Amino acid sequence: MILGNVFDLRKPDAVIMDLEGYKLLWPGEEPRVGKRFEMNDHVAEIVGICKASRTFQTFPVVYTRYTQALEFVPPERKVLSFILAQGKPGLPVNDVCKGIQDQTGLRAVTGKQFEWITMMYFMRKTGIPFNFGITVALGFIVGTAIAAQTFYLFTIENIKQYGALKAMGAGNWTLMGMILLQAMLVSLIGFGLGIGAASWFGTIATSPGSRLAFYMPPEVFIGTGLAVGAISVLSSLLSMQRVMVVEPAVVFQG
Repeated sequence: MILGNVFDLRKPDAVIMDLEGYKLLWPGEEPRVGKRFEMNDHVAEIVGICKASRTFQTFPVVYTRYTQALEFVPPERKVLSFILAQGKPGLPVNDVCKGIQDQTGLRAVTGKQFEWITMMYFMRKTGIPFNFGITVALGFIVGTAIAAQTFYLFTIENIKQYGALKAMGAGNWTLMGMILLQAMLVSLIGFGLGIGAASWFGTIATSPGSRLAFYMPPEVFIGTGLAVGAISVLSSLLSMQRVMVVEPAVVFQG
């Protein structure tokens, strides 16, 4: 809670609105309680301002009593989607869920299970994963092609130096290690710049007044690093083949 008191929801037509939603509806206006607005032909009064996580739809979030919510929404069936509950301290959450299911016959899940249910719904029922999957796959393919071309040009431009190293006794494994070290160093610098730019964008996206939602869990950070490393290794294979077949005599050519 930023302004107001949650117990003020007992007042008639009282609602609590999230801070980002308030700024979206009334940009440039200082948040305050007591402001009234119309929702589905019903007048609502803001009795509190809270800070909530941004939603995927970026719509304002309004909290109120269930009986009051029934007056705001149009008449329809099953206006209640789920109930948020908290068990007593020290009581295992799984036992609480089992007790609720046994007594009511309704499904009860933990917070983590609810997250996976929501994610699997988007994975199975919407086209979002397929569209994002195509985008990621294209980025991986294009990144591999560009990196392979870049590393190949690195090798071609220094083919005489590799030939000189071979003439001095360097083996293929040594040269391959040099190419891999070069690829990993370049990919590490590129990964650092990319993650830095993404973090900078996330800072801007989550600034007050922005309508964007940004979230980068550690899994994305690690997965991106592994993908960059895989691209570097794959793109180095082409240039490795050219180095392995180079003759030491190339250093004496014109």
